[in-house]
Amino acid sequence: AEVYALKLSLEWVGSSADVDIPLAPDVRRYYVAGSPHGGGAGGFRHAGGTTPFSCPGNQFGQATLAPNPVPHRELRNLLSAAMRDWVLKGTPPPPSRYPTLARGELVDPTREAMGFPPGVPGIPDSVFRPENFVFPVFDYDWGPGFDRVEAAGVPDRIPPTIRRVLPAKVPRVDADGNEVGGVPTVLTMAPLGTYLGWNITANGIHAGQVCNYAGGYVPFARTRTEREANGDPRLSLEERYGDHTGYVAAVRKAADRAVAQGFLLKADRERLLKEAAGSDVLR
Repeated sequence: AEVYALKLSLEWVGSSADVDIPLAPDVRRYYVAGSPHGGGAGGFRHAGGTTPFSCPGNQFGQATLAPNPVPHRELRNLLSAAMRDWVLKGTPPPPSRYPTLARGELVDPTREAMGFPPGVPGIPDSVFRPENFVFPVFDYDWGPGFDRVEAAGVPDRIPPTIRRVLPAKVPRVDADGNEVGGVPTVLTMAPLGTYLGWNITANGIHAGQVCNYAGGYVPFARTRTEREANGDPRLSLEERYGDHTGYVAAVRKAADRAVAQGFLLKADRERLLKEAAGSDVLR
């Protein structure tokens, strides 16, 4: 959500948005792709939430899409242990993982550049318009009495004029509309739907714009017949996994991959496998 509502890409590529800003050797940056602010509730539930929830911040509207369940819990567990080992044992934590220009993972904030598939239920083309999608960052001119670099002095041009709108970048997405790049999470590697770092405001003066800090979730159809009836371009659960056993196998593969890359504790792997096996996905 921070990319769309908190202008996060400026920290990655600067105000010109044309180069990846390098990190110091003793700094790490981790981005959980396709997750809401603070992380979601987790779990392996195909159906999204049905209770409307409000957009936080200054929008005062309800969200149109189900809340995004992609959690930060497993990464926090991993990084807590990694920080302890870094401080006490000198063992470096996992390498930074976030989208970059160099790998082609950051693109202009348009549906075409992102590769977002048209026809996903509940996502109108209008949300990708510049005035609706990514909150802009304005470079203001407060007058000669204000030092904008040091944020010091006395503004003498009120209201300020807008010098320019700083360019923003967003993560590229795959054929399902899920972001590429970032920390591997089990739920996004064995997806039950499209996990969005944004939602859509349903009502009020901000209707149709992205919803502050909130993520969205659009579940896949269960069957091919259901998918085709809805005009959904994304493969259904049955087309992807076959049955419940196939889905649990996909979760196991995703969990093993996350462990191998150093982003999932073995204890969390075991817990996630039990949760997936006990879920009602394709039962």
